[in-house]
Amino acid sequence: MDWLFLSLVGAAALAVTGVIDKFLLGRYARDPLAYLVALVTMQQILIVAIPIYWGWGYVFPQTLYALAAGGCQVVLWAAYLRALQVEETSRVAALVYVFPVFVFLGAYLFLGETLAAKDYAGGTLLVCSALLISYRPAQGGVPAIFSPALKYMAVFWAFTAAYALTAKYLLAFMNEWHLILWSSLGSLLTVLPLLGSEPLRKEFAAYFRGGPFLLTALFADEVFDFLGRGAFIFAYAIGSVALVSSVAALQPFITLVYVILLGRFVPGILQEELDRKTMIMKTVAILLIVVGVYLVS
Repeated sequence: MDWLFLSLVGAAALAVTGVIDKFLLGRYARDPLAYLVALVTMQQILIVAIPIYWGWGYVFPQTLYALAAGGCQVVLWAAYLRALQVEETSRVAALVYVFPVFVFLGAYLFLGETLAAKDYAGGTLLVCSALLISYRPAQGGVPAIFSPALKYMAVFWAFTAAYALTAKYLLAFMNEWHLILWSSLGSLLTVLPLLGSEPLRKEFAAYFRGGPFLLTALFADEVFDFLGRGAFIFAYAIGSVALVSSVAALQPFITLVYVILLGRFVPGILQEELDRKTMIMKTVAILLIVVGVYLVS
């Protein structure tokens, strides 16, 4: 499997995760941090087999860096979940993919990766598409605004780029499974102190007493997240970190398809603006993403 295929698998899986997150945040979650602690805890079930089959793969000091990368993941997830609380799933999915621009810069400065002019043109189109999809024109006396999710996504972009660059560096010292293992454990160590808050702890416990549907949804969320993150890590191992990050920008298109299908067959499950004007704007933004992906792939 080449890096392009793995990147597409990762994008498709994470698009499913975004839809599940939006549904659960809208129906069950009050505090996104409590929801995040529940997800990270559930995640540990999926990594149990790694040390059994591949060992622990401890390498000093790179294992410590992998733990720190797991901490970066917690910050970017927290920012992403907060953005989902205040914005539509399809818009947030598109806003995700400004982060390759930060990866381009970091890959050049820290990893020595150089890209052609068309790659940078593709990155520019990704930024333009994110700004377009986050813009709401004036209507009905309401002034034009950019999405309130932008401030949260700025944090997401910075920490996602840091994680991607760190992952590429660490794969020179450990295999993909060990990077998944140690970064997951790093995420767990980062969220555990949050349980010191009693209200957060009570909401966290409520997820595991919420019945089989909620537990199944949480587990499904983590399975798709594990598949998506794992696919990207394996792609980083064999491809350019900048190009892998850019191809992943197909996720907004996949997310929009999911949202439209859900709106048609399960009306009301997600709150999305699907009127003609908004759909045209979203479609144009996604076409820019596709062109941007073509230029960098």
